[in-house]
Amino acid sequence: MKSGALNNTSSTLPQKNKAEYKPKGVAFAPTYDCPARCDHCNIPFDTIPPGLRLPIDTALRILDEAKEVGIHSFQIAGGEPTLYEDFMVEVIAHGKKLSMKAHRPPTNCYIAKDTSRMRRFFSRLADIGFAAGFRISCDRFHKAIAPELIADFIINSSDFFKLDRFSIGCCDINEARSIERLGEVVSHMNENGFRATLHSNKLETEHGTIKIGFWAPTRPTWKNVPDDEFIFRSVDPCLSAVKSFEKTAPISRFGCLGPEGVGYLWIEPDGSVRACCGNANIFIDELKIGNAAHENIKDILKKAMMNEMLSALASGGPIELAEMSGFDLDAGCKYTHRCELCFDVFRKAEKNIKPDEKKL
Repeated sequence: MKSGALNNTSSTLPQKNKAEYKPKGVAFAPTYDCPARCDHCNIPFDTIPPGLRLPIDTALRILDEAKEVGIHSFQIAGGEPTLYEDFMVEVIAHGKKLSMKAHRPPTNCYIAKDTSRMRRFFSRLADIGFAAGFRISCDRFHKAIAPELIADFIINSSDFFKLDRFSIGCCDINEARSIERLGEVVSHMNENGFRATLHSNKLETEHGTIKIGFWAPTRPTWKNVPDDEFIFRSVDPCLSAVKSFEKTAPISRFGCLGPEGVGYLWIEPDGSVRACCGNANIFIDELKIGNAAHENIKDILKKAMMNEMLSALASGGPIELAEMSGFDLDAGCKYTHRCELCFDVFRKAEKNIKPDEKKL
């Protein structure tokens, strides 16, 4: 292995570093359309063709092929997935027929701007037996999403689903600001006769308890966002296999794409498949492993398992990838997330790779 080069065509790692790339499930990003345009979002909205959507029939075939190779769960992300209602309903219904688990989809509740449309959507989901709930985003980055919309989304959804399956995520380095915004949501609920009480880690309502989580935003490396919006973490190559996502926990040698990792087959609107947890899905093109629009999932996985970059990530995450590429980790360098370190390794390696070495 040449210093600084990431040769991803075949597996040549020493046996002690061998690890199996094994996706936990399929993550569909059927559209990257989103009205929130959060500053901390990884999606490069300005470079993605507007309105691009993954065909529903392609997604149904992907689920069939994923099931055949032993993948038993999926999730629908985005963008804002509720902007593509037909996709969500038909894909979730098909997954249910295949006995595949549908994870809670994220939403910023923008659909609540149209109450009739929202309730029709909820009714369609309830009719196909959807019971996973939603992961609701509630933070100040959602400039286009008023707290009242989140409250209306929860109030209306309680007529169709158990709120105990719901969760609310708040992304901010300042939890006090998140709590203040959550307080606005609760106030609107109570003003509309929907009894709700906010606690430190949950939102109690008359129709169930919603879990609340707080985390610091990750920094999109390709954006010029002030450092004071983020919490930075050090890198500790000697810390082994610690799956920690605490705000200030060091980035450790964690096999992110291995059997115990967080990797998914991330399917984009054009059918591109990336081997990633989703956090860095947009800005690391080297993790693109195929295109499900014209390739079988089985064939894509077969190629991926011969990919030494993925083997390194499955074994020790971006720390092992850095060591494989011949770059010394700077003890003083800090990142907001392990995916930011991964991006940095790839970009540094790119400067040392000849054009014919970049292809799969």
